[in-house]
This record gives sequence, C-alpha cells and structure tokens, in this order.
Amino acid sequence: MRVGLEDDILTRLFIVLVVWLFVPNPVAGFDGSLEGRVVLGSVYVPDSPLGFKDFDSEAELRLGVLGNVWQGDEWQLDYELTADGKQVDGPSEQASLRQETDIDFFRAWLRLDNGRLSLRGGRQKILFGSGFIFRPLGIFDTRNITGVVPQTRGVDGLRSTFFLDDTSSVQGWVVPAKLGSRMIAGLRWEALLGEVESGVVAQYHPISDLDELPQFGREMIQLGYHFKGEYHAAYWSEGRVDLERVKENHPVRFDAVVGTDYTFDVGDGLHVLLEYFFSTREPQFSQDDVKGDRSIHQFGVLLDQPISADIRWQLFSLFDVRDGSFQLVPQVEYTLTSQVFLYITGKWGGTLKTDRTAGRLFKETADFNGTEPNVGLTVIAHF
Repeated sequence: MRVGLEDDILTRLFIVLVVWLFVPNPVAGFDGSLEGRVVLGSVYVPDSPLGFKDFDSEAELRLGVLGNVWQGDEWQLDYELTADGKQVDGPSEQASLRQETDIDFFRAWLRLDNGRLSLRGGRQKILFGSGFIFRPLGIFDTRNITGVVPQTRGVDGLRSTFFLDDTSSVQGWVVPAKLGSRMIAGLRWEALLGEVESGVVAQYHPISDLDELPQFGREMIQLGYHFKGEYHAAYWSEGRVDLERVKENHPVRFDAVVGTDYTFDVGDGLHVLLEYFFSTREPQFSQDDVKGDRSIHQFGVLLDQPISADIRWQLFSLFDVRDGSFQLVPQVEYTLTSQVFLYITGKWGGTLKTDRTAGRLFKETADFNGTEPNVGLTVIAHF
C-alpha cells in the first residue's frame, strides 16, 4: 500500500499545478491542460477457490497536467505530471496479486527539445521494439497484456534522443537502480533501411531494487534487435540476448518473437495477428520459469473486427506448446460517447494435458492465482 507520505506529496503537487493552470503566469510560453480518466470495473469469478471472494473489482482515478513550461525560438521545455489512485477488492487482493490501495505517479517528466535533440528526465515510458503480444525488448515493460487496455507504467530515468536524419535516430538512457549508486544504462539505434524499420539495442543491467521490473535481481549485459516491414502482410521480429554474470561465468539466455498480421476483407475488416515466442537458456543461467524448463514455446493470436461505428469485438489467446496450457480472452467494446467506453470481458483457460495444477498460462490451485475463468464489465471515461 503506497500511501501516507506519498499521498501528502501528491496532494501538494496537484495543488501547485492547479494554481499554475488557473493563475496568470508571467513565463513566456507556459500553458497546461488537465487530462485524466476514471475506470470502474468488476469481474465475476465462478470458480473462485474456497475462502476467496467471487467478485474482483477495481476503481481508478488518473489525473494529469501536461503542456509547455517555456517556448523559445529553437528550444522548448514541456512537461507531464500524472498520478493515479487505484482501489481493489476481491480475490486478487486477498492473494496479494494486487494492492488494495495503490497511489503513485504514472508519468512525471520534463523534456527539453529543439526538434532534433530531446532530453527528458523523470518518470517516463521507455518502450520500444516491434512485438505486440510478446516483447523481448520490453526491458521496462510492466503492462498486463490480458488487461482491458494494457498500459505500461513509467520508469524513473533520464533519456536522450538525437535524430541523425528524418529516418534514423540514436537514443540513450540511464535509470537509477535504487541500490547504492548503480545505474541501468543503455543505447539504441533505429533507422529505416529501405522499407524496413530496424534497430539494435545494448544495455548494462546491474542488480537493482526495482522489483516491479522483470529480472531486477540479476547483473546482465543485454543485446537486442528488432525489425518490421510489410510484404502483402506485415511482418516483424525482435530478440534479446542476456549474458548473466554468475561468479566468473557468463551463461546466456535468448528470447525472440516473430509475428505477422493482415486485415482480411470480411465485413468491415477482420484483423488477424499471430506471434510465436521462443526462449532458451543455458543450464547455469538463473531459473525463473516456474516449471524449470530451459526452453519455452508459446503462440499468441489476436482477432478483432468492427461490427459498426460504435462496436468492436476482439479475441485474444495464448497457447503454451510444452505444457499445453492456454487462455482465451474475449472482449467487446461499446463506444457510448466520444470519451466513454464500455467493455464486456471474459477469460477462460485450460490445458490439453492431464496436469491442471502447474500450467504456465492456466492452473487450478487452492489459492487464487489469476488464471481462473471470469466474466466482467468495465467502464472507462476519459476527460
């Protein structure tokens, strides 16, 4: 539960921002706009384990201000300060999968930009690559891909971007590891080669206290690539090699995804997306798979199609080749107004093999684990 002192800090910051918005400011170019959203949702879990509630509910308020601090002839300084508060009740909170009360910054950054060079510091999104479902390059990715509207929370750091020309750029970042003076540091190059978007990444990842991020407890050198193009259908791939420091050894793990998508001329357009994910590691590499497998093969499929101007359906599915577990996540989106959306959601999982207690994507356990079937409603209102 992140409340208390942080609550007081957030309150004071928002008071200051409101004053800035509505009191005339003498700084040339200063402006700001208030944006946010409200999320109300609940899902019914028919097979909730004994001792756990049947309804998993959440309420979220996100409030932010963004705009310009200063505007010069060549440079400008802009900002975003967004915080959200979430209240959760149900089996996911009982099982400690989510916090009952969570108040934190979503974005909080300042950016100095002249059109070619950009310097941004603070809590920001550092996310790149071509993968849609699986993201080997999602080094700072915290999104829940099976959520109603998957989003990744920002990470605190300093990022610079320099555009070499109209189609290529170099990017660098430094993220405090919150463990002594250690820093996560990385570089990325991206360019349009012919008609193919391409890029390479290199990062040093020390052991950190950033426990909300994947692989926070390992010291690694990470190297990656990504590309995306189109030939009749879109195609893409991204991959990452991790060299872990374990005493005097440097065992290796390799993660990669390949994908394609195409919109068929069915109705108002049936969009089909398919991705294949592969992961393998040397025996000495730290184990993070719950089943201890050294290699993982998974498929992800997304189907979506508009029914009318206001209604769209989608079906998201995941399948694990090795253990036979799967998840199906249907969703229907209703556009109630230009800023208010209603989602009817569901989740159903299972396994094609006999053991239903240890699947990566579905398992039956005495405690709530988050893979149980459910059906629910969510309303999201933007302002």
